Parts: sequence; structure tokens; C-alpha cells
Amino acid sequence: MKTLNYRLRQKLDEVYSVQPNDLGIPVLTNMYHFVTKFFKTMPFILIIPSSFVGALILYLLFGTLTIKLVSILQYGF
Repeated sequence: MKTLNYRLRQKLDEVYSVQPNDLGIPVLTNMYHFVTKFFKTMPFILIIPSSFVGALILYLLFGTLTIKLVSILQYGF
């Protein structure tokens, strides 16, 4: 029973141990950590308003063409 628990714990440690992200360029790595910090703490506070703003901008730029494109994509998937 001890070896089973040990193996299970070892497998869980393998699954949950994630190496820190390193992009190879320190400036990009710092920017990545700065941006993802907000997504980890409050994702919906940033994503939902930006989605609404993006949809509104697309509608104002392209008008009903945006609605037709979304309808085609909806039927395709």
C-alpha cells in the first residue's frame, strides 16, 4: 500500500510540477509575466469587457458584414 501511495504521489507531482515560463529574451519574459499576472488573478474582469469592445469596434468598422461572417462561422462549427 505504501508503494502505491508513493507512486500516486510521484505521478501527481509530475503532473502538477510546471516549469517557469522562459521565452529566451528577458524583456519578452518580463512582459509575458506582467500580462499573464492579470489573467491569473482576474480573467473575466479583463476578457469580457475587451470582448464587448472588440465586437463593437468590428461592428462599427464593418457593419452587417460582421454579423454575416459570424453567422457563417457559427454554421460551419
